[in-house]
Amino acid sequence: METEIDYKKIFDAYPVKVELLPDNMNQRNCPILNKVIQTGMDMFVKNKLEHTCESCSIKEYFQTDTFMIKAIFQERKVVGVLVAAALEGYESWLIENENQLDVRLDFCREWICNTLEINQLRHTNHSILEEVNGIFSFIEEPVLIVGLDGTIHNVSNRVCLEFNKVRSVLIGENISDILSQDDWKKMKTSKKQQEWKISCLLPSGKLKAFTAMVKPLLADGIFVSYLIRLTPVKDLKKKISEQRVLYSFHDIKGTSVPIQNVVDIAIRIAPSDTTVIVRGESGTGKEVFAQAIHQASYRKDGPFIPLNCAAIPESLLESELFGHVKGAFTGATSDKAGRFELADGGTIFLDEIGDLPFPLQAKLLRVVQERKIERVGDTKSTPVNVRIITATHRNLEDLVARGDFREDLYYRLNVIPIMIPPIRERREDIPILIDFYLNKFSKEQFRSPKRISPEVFERLLAYSWPGNVRELQNVVYHFVQLEIGELVTVESLPDYLRTTAKIGAVNEDENPLPRRTDRKLDEKEKIIELLDQYGRGTAAKKKVAIHLNISLPTLYRKINKYKIK
Repeated sequence: METEIDYKKIFDAYPVKVELLPDNMNQRNCPILNKVIQTGMDMFVKNKLEHTCESCSIKEYFQTDTFMIKAIFQERKVVGVLVAAALEGYESWLIENENQLDVRLDFCREWICNTLEINQLRHTNHSILEEVNGIFSFIEEPVLIVGLDGTIHNVSNRVCLEFNKVRSVLIGENISDILSQDDWKKMKTSKKQQEWKISCLLPSGKLKAFTAMVKPLLADGIFVSYLIRLTPVKDLKKKISEQRVLYSFHDIKGTSVPIQNVVDIAIRIAPSDTTVIVRGESGTGKEVFAQAIHQASYRKDGPFIPLNCAAIPESLLESELFGHVKGAFTGATSDKAGRFELADGGTIFLDEIGDLPFPLQAKLLRVVQERKIERVGDTKSTPVNVRIITATHRNLEDLVARGDFREDLYYRLNVIPIMIPPIRERREDIPILIDFYLNKFSKEQFRSPKRISPEVFERLLAYSWPGNVRELQNVVYHFVQLEIGELVTVESLPDYLRTTAKIGAVNEDENPLPRRTDRKLDEKEKIIELLDQYGRGTAAKKKVAIHLNISLPTLYRKINKYKIK
């Protein structure tokens, strides 16, 4: 039991012998000592009549029957005892000065207990620090803990690699040694988790752009330090790409001729760097095609950076596209890379290009022609290696005729046009899409796939789907969430589909089977026979429909009608 104090000096002027004994010493064969350890009570033994244990080692140790014992506590447990025994011939003195000695022993005990508590805290803090250091050794990203004065308290191994310094050198340095005072002052203003764009000085003397996520750390409500995660801009590009590129051509569902023709064209032009414009109504999946083209190109390992030109205010759009330099406008407190720079080595996808403001069209034309950008407020050009894919649901030819869209930009972008057909032009794909999203959403919601009643199937096939694939997704998600039974009924559909007219429905009597008095039985058996022959996959059902001289949607309706498995 280490206390790191010389408690005996307190009693130098007293004729007593004072010792601090742990609770596990041999003196535990003394009943009085045991009583103190078990109860935590103080004891004062004045003579041999009170201390009757002749073989007690405490008696041998102190050579007296007059002593005071006080329990030493740590975390509310007795961990030792403080014994003050009279020297030979001074027993009466100890009894006469009991109160004075008791006060000093209490003071000494308090001192010892506090010291033990501090030592325990030091040990705990050291263990926590070792755990923190162990955690930092496993962190793969550049992470630092920085004090209020800028002193670096801890770093991950990635920080050491980024700045080519060993950990022991970085810890204790001031963060201003690796970034500017302005950036540090700016980051210190964070009262909550906040992201900043900064530049750090590398040992080579070059500046490297980072995104710094700063989280203030508090103790008892007071800011004590900052947790900083640095993300190099190149890594940021990769992360954005990993988050955004979700689709490939495999994710485009449909076997109809219109959609397969479009997919074939997209697959053929994907490997090249040709500028592509994807056209189609809202909800047809234009970004899905753009991502699929990127994934099938040699740029697939590069970033895929999207930007919706209609979703950004005109005053901010130029900065979003091309970036800006510090001081370019009010609020531009640091340099910022635009989407074209982030897409360097990959693909930039400009959605709703028909909504691009006319003044920016000239700047975009220059980028398309020269593959160079100028940040807002900058005078130098920066080359960018990007493939450009655009998309729009608007009629660009009409916009050009009205003078709302530059004709030269139109021809630069309209190199390879891809026109995605709406659902109403590929109705045979509706069952495939419904089946795909029904299984997809059921898995995501941890539910078993449901069956669709014939009446619901009729309504879904008959509906014109003005919102295209996006609307169909929402409808399927709607009844997956709301239908509590295994069979999807009309009550589980959105309100507008419960009463809607069968707009654009396929005529059920189109190419009907020959009518006979026992038609129902023959028709069902014939369908089962053909399904057994060709199989029950989508391609097989298409062959069955051709054999029966009916459309694929009509076949699906009949399968549901006859409850064919």
